[in-house]
Amino acid sequence: MKKSVNIAVGVVIVAGALITAGAWYTGTRLEGVLGDAVQQGNQQIQTAFAGHEGSASVQLLSLDRHFFTSTAHYKFTIQNPKLNEGQPIELLFVDNIEHGPFPWSRVKSLNLVPVMAASNTELEKNVFSEKWFAMTNGQAPLTAHFSMGYDRAGQGRIDFLPFQFDDQNGSFKFSGFTLNASGTADGEKLEANGVLGSLDVTATSEEGPVHLTLNDVTFNTGGTKGKSGFYLGHSDAKVSSATFQAAGQPPIQFKDFVNTSLLQEVEGSLNAQVSYDIGNISVAGKTIGSSQMLWKFANFDIASTKNLLQIYKDKIQPQAQAAAAMGESYTPQLSAADQALVQAEVGKMLAAKPHIELEKLSLKTANGESHFSLTMDLGNPTSFDQPGAALLKQLLTQADAKLVLSKPMIRDLASLQAQSAGLTDPAAIAQQAQGAAETVGGMAIMLQVGKVEGDNIVSNLHYADDVVDFNGEKMTAQQFAAAMMGKVVMFNRGY
Repeated sequence: MKKSVNIAVGVVIVAGALITAGAWYTGTRLEGVLGDAVQQGNQQIQTAFAGHEGSASVQLLSLDRHFFTSTAHYKFTIQNPKLNEGQPIELLFVDNIEHGPFPWSRVKSLNLVPVMAASNTELEKNVFSEKWFAMTNGQAPLTAHFSMGYDRAGQGRIDFLPFQFDDQNGSFKFSGFTLNASGTADGEKLEANGVLGSLDVTATSEEGPVHLTLNDVTFNTGGTKGKSGFYLGHSDAKVSSATFQAAGQPPIQFKDFVNTSLLQEVEGSLNAQVSYDIGNISVAGKTIGSSQMLWKFANFDIASTKNLLQIYKDKIQPQAQAAAAMGESYTPQLSAADQALVQAEVGKMLAAKPHIELEKLSLKTANGESHFSLTMDLGNPTSFDQPGAALLKQLLTQADAKLVLSKPMIRDLASLQAQSAGLTDPAAIAQQAQGAAETVGGMAIMLQVGKVEGDNIVSNLHYADDVVDFNGEKMTAQQFAAAMMGKVVMFNRGY
């Protein structure tokens, strides 16, 4: 028995020595690790702000190192000509760091995986944040809890407390926000998900108040950095309900909104899918229906796509933002060298024969569904300085489009419009709705832009090698353009 007790005591002593040694080791490495993290953070912030007005940076002000814990102070500086009269805004943070391998906060929650350190950060009150603190009853409105492994991989959570305020310019009510994130030390793999309960904003405009509400917002994103430098993987965002109401207009509400995206590398090219689904659309409390949109992109050359995005961030976006700030219209101004560079990169991208597809754009009501689809295959022209018809022939190698308008859907929309206009007699509403559906069908036939097939009005277009097949009638692209212009003129004149 005595021998067992001695062994147990020995184990405790050894374990305590290892923990103490680990804490000491963590303390000696901490300053270098934090310095590297601040440097990498500033690089990422600089990249994020590229092409935008203003700048931001993080600075490690001090590090008080102890045996089992340390305290770090940071300053986060934001500068933007539209904020604080162009003067810098400084936010201060204090970080209480628990040394590894077994920080007490993790031990208490029975999380016994060894880590280098556990960080517990919160916003400190100063002249720039005191109003924010007042709205959260003196509690730190922003806190973060992260752990860093000995491989420098990190994971943790950021919390924003609920708050609200009202002034002469409007109101803002925020339920709080939680962000969970993790990533490897080299940033090769990142993952984040967040939850926002509700947001209610009222703002003033020249026409009157504008009101926006969001409920149950969640997102999940992340991926692994590919050879392209882009993060590859799947992302999604969901909103249970969103309502927007402009001054003097009925409220528009969307329910069950879902956005998903997928980015992949396939044989040196980028492929992507982006979808948008709205479960229910209503205006002034009256249900219209549901909607879907699905885009697909393929064969986008990686190098040229990256270069064109960089040119946009560096050259075009700053000009657009400066024009918007001045309330002026915007026309890109590029030097001859920049124009040549853009043209060269566009040529490289087109040489990969990119494919763009709007697989589905639909609106579904109680009794019918209408939808539109479009596919385009692009090519690299021998020169951009050639007549329009010749350029189009080389640039757009193939295109297909199909529009299906449902007569029952048209009747549903016409009924809602009649009710909104104050019509209450069911027979009159039905007659007006039927008349609207028949009018659209008649117009399509008269203008020769579609055919009536049962309960649908259908229009098809196929283009290849400068030949347009529009609902079975073949013509050159130039003839097609002229015919469409003629139909527009005829329509504007009341056919």
